[in-house]
Parts: sequence; C-alpha cells; structure tokens
Amino acid sequence: MRIQLLIIVLIATGLSVFLYTRPKVVVKDSEGASRDKATSTEQTTATATSGKDDGESHSPSLSVEQQKRLSDLKKELVNAPANDVAVLEKIGNLFIEGTIADSAGYYYELVATKQPTEANWLRTGDVYFQAYNLALRTQNVEKFAEKTQNAYQKVLAKAPNNLHARTNLGMTYVTSGSPMQAIGMLRQVLEINPNYEPALVNMGVLSLQSNQYDKAASRFRQVMKVNPQNYNAQLGLAYSLIELNQAEEARTLLTDLQNKQIEPTLREEVERTLQNLK
Repeated sequence: MRIQLLIIVLIATGLSVFLYTRPKVVVKDSEGASRDKATSTEQTTATATSGKDDGESHSPSLSVEQQKRLSDLKKELVNAPANDVAVLEKIGNLFIEGTIADSAGYYYELVATKQPTEANWLRTGDVYFQAYNLALRTQNVEKFAEKTQNAYQKVLAKAPNNLHARTNLGMTYVTSGSPMQAIGMLRQVLEINPNYEPALVNMGVLSLQSNQYDKAASRFRQVMKVNPQNYNAQLGLAYSLIELNQAEEARTLLTDLQNKQIEPTLREEVERTLQNLK
C-alpha cells in the first residue's frame, strides 16, 4: 500500500515539525502532493547575506510595517558595537513574528556566534529545524539540515543529555540518506528517558514510513499513555490501525478527536479521514 508524506502540525516542543504518513484511504486525491511551502531564504530577506536569490518560491513575506521596522533596525545595526547583540535579537524576533524561519535563524546564529550559550545555540537550531522542514528545494533541505546539525551539535557539546536537541538532530538525518542514524539517535534518547514524547512520536512516524504498522501503533499507544492529550499521536494511531485493517477502532479514535478542541489543520485531517472511511 502506497504511503505519502504529509507535514501535519508543530509538535508541543514549539518549533519542531514532524512528518506523518498518510494511508492510501486518506490520500486518494493527493497524488503529487509536495512539501509545505518554504519560507523565504535568508539570501533574499536578510541583506547581510550574499543577496543572491535561489529562485525558490517565497512565502510568507514581511508586511509593509514589518519591512519598515526591518529597515530601521538595519540602520541601527550599522552603528551598533561589534559585540552588541541587541539589534540582532530584534531582527531575529521580527522575522519570527513574520514566520520567516530561515532569516530568523540567520540572525540568531549571529547572536549565538557572538554569545555561544547553550540557549542561544538551541534557539538557532530550533529555528533552522523549522526552515529545514519547510524547505522545498533539495539544496535548501540539505543546507538547513546542515545548519540545524551544526547548531544542535554545539548544544550537545555543552549539554550531552539535552533530549530536545538530540531528538531534532536525529530527525535531520531522515532526508539525508541516513535514516538508520536517525533511528539510532532516537533510541539513544529513549534509553535516557523511555517516555520522552517527541522521540516516541518520531519513532512512530518512522515506523509508518517503513510500513511497520504494528510498531507504529505500539509507539503511538505508548505516547498516549504518557500524554492522553497528544492528539497527533492519536491521529497517528488511527492511521496505523487503518493500515492494519482495524477500521472500527480507528473510527472510534477519529470520532473522539473530532469532539476535541483541536487546531484547524488536525481537524481537517480527521474529517477527511472519517469521510474516506465511510
């Protein structure tokens, strides 16, 4: 049975994005679906870089008011002391406000380079990880994977048991031809904390990708024991059960989700899946 990747929602850790796989029953009308639209790259939005446009579609963009604030901040940056990061912080925050992750990552990386604390490198890694997950072009996926890895490796050099950094770092290897490296890193996380939600969810996702539906269901059930409010895991479990020909239990889970206060993207998936199960 063919499985197609779908970016669903941001997980509870904040900026990290994970991939779900969708059963054939859910994707009948989704042939050729691509990754979510990319954010604009830092080459085009941050004039502190080379200024070269790579031709990728740019969405979203800053509002007119945000562009004016950016212009004013860049003027401040010209006269700022070499070691001052206040203006860089403001520019990074502005791009976060405009949901332009890669440009925010560029400025946060400058902050982390000047003030290489664990927190600064963790923030840089988180934002680049978001840009990585939203990138369309192969070269941008690779570029942001490398930037994410660099930032998280600096975090782990200072705090080897930072499970958030270790989990997200592992997931950057999924699209780099090293999925076993990703699984290995997630297993390391679960050795430290067997109930660490993001690692469990991602292990479930990777099991779905490899058509190991029993393992996927087991992982998602474990997540729901740890946190019954993890609705993404509940959806993942429903998808796994559909593939295991356990449609009635899947329908029960989906109907329960439909009655919850869930965010719009998740609700849309639930309703589409229920319609296809009828």
